Amino acid sequence: MILRSTLLSKSVFGKAALWCLLIPVVFCGKLHAYFETYIGFRLFYWWYLLCNKRWISFMYFIGMIMAGIWLITKRKRLINSVNRLYDSKDYTSAFVVKEFPGQVSSFCTGCLKPVIVIPEGMSKDEADIVIKHEETHIRLGHLWILFAYDILRALLWPNLFLHLCVGYMKRDLEDICDTVTIQRNGIDVCDYGETIIGCAKNMMVAKRKLGCESGMSFAWDDSYKVLRKRLERIVERKAYNPKALSAGTLVVTIIIFAAIGIIDANSYRRVNDIGNISSVCYTDDIENIYTDYDQSVVYYYDDDYIYVDGKALLDNYPEASSGNGYFYFAVGGYYKIPGIGGGSEWGELDAGDLHEGTIKVPNHTEIDIWNRIIMWL
Repeated sequence: MILRSTLLSKSVFGKAALWCLLIPVVFCGKLHAYFETYIGFRLFYWWYLLCNKRWISFMYFIGMIMAGIWLITKRKRLINSVNRLYDSKDYTSAFVVKEFPGQVSSFCTGCLKPVIVIPEGMSKDEADIVIKHEETHIRLGHLWILFAYDILRALLWPNLFLHLCVGYMKRDLEDICDTVTIQRNGIDVCDYGETIIGCAKNMMVAKRKLGCESGMSFAWDDSYKVLRKRLERIVERKAYNPKALSAGTLVVTIIIFAAIGIIDANSYRRVNDIGNISSVCYTDDIENIYTDYDQSVVYYYDDDYIYVDGKALLDNYPEASSGNGYFYFAVGGYYKIPGIGGGSEWGELDAGDLHEGTIKVPNHTEIDIWNRIIMWL
């Protein structure tokens, strides 16, 4: 946002490229640096501990579901309103054009089946400009970009910055659409600006009647200051070089994929094997849970048995020589990031069966369908 308002404030496509920074950020959640560096530990570990609380995780998922329902409901309401409109008989386009019986700011909506909505009573010249503008939005994939951004807002709903920035993203998409529409179609700048002003007068009606903020509106913002700046950018615009723009897009794409690759190389894998670390719990000394890092007690395990060194176990729990109580062993398992995982296997041993040789304890797996879903995510 700082670059957008300073260094790249005059660059229509430069500002748009900045939004691509959100793509690699999505993959930063499992970086080693959060857990394995001093700075990462000091800055982020408190948040990790906070999110480990079950009730906070529950609230997060509830909030995510509610945010998703809210965004889906808004889109569904808009689609239902648009579907009730009649197809236009006066204007043609590569996409469906519908007419609203009244004053409304023209807009487009629908990722899979795009629809352009314009108000009745527009002059042919105005309608042609508006339809070309909305066609550009659709062809440039702006509706899909907004859809992806809505998914990101639902998944990361506590991040208020994402919700506050949606307006800025739409402004930048509008600037791109203005630039491309004018140059590709050879539209006069004055005619284009007059059409924007005419549509802006009906913007508030559009929001109240259709909730078209879920789509891309021709004049979506009711701020005079924003509208004035948009018109100034249109008047001051410079022709762009399509080949240079294509090359720049390719460079940005390469940078994004490279960034994702670097992030992935320095992150925990989707599923990480805990390895041969095991833990031992004795029912008669429940406070003393022994973690076997060096495989001195549990020296091996397979799908059928856990192999325990009886003498080493007695050395750690001499009170077990009385033959009372039970030992429980946890071996293997996985983790997504340190502290979050599961799927460990376990075994049970009656202390009465304890001896100094190798003890084979039947192994039980805990990899159920829930664990497999978590491992896949």
